[in-house]
Amino acid sequence: MALIKPIEIRNTGLVATYWRLTHCQIDHAAGIAEFRLHGYPTREARLAGKAPLPAIAFRVEAGTLGLPDLHAVTSTALYAAARSQPACDGVVWFADAEEG
Repeated sequence: MALIKPIEIRNTGLVATYWRLTHCQIDHAAGIAEFRLHGYPTREARLAGKAPLPAIAFRVEAGTLGLPDLHAVTSTALYAAARSQPACDGVVWFADAEEG
């Protein structure tokens, strides 16, 4: 799974269109999941093993994911959070993204 949305990377002129979950770190005691979606120019670039462009980071609590705790967190739940929650920079980047 991935999210499809063209986003310019940090005012560089580089545009990532294919966004894939690449990292997740869970602090069970605090009930917090930190995860990243890395961008690639295209799906084909990712499949060809190209290096990702910089990531967009998120930090969410279990309740935000609709879970009592993070022991059952899924990639699907993290992608849903990326669509509805602001990233660490305060922007909701993927509300209108397509699934890819």
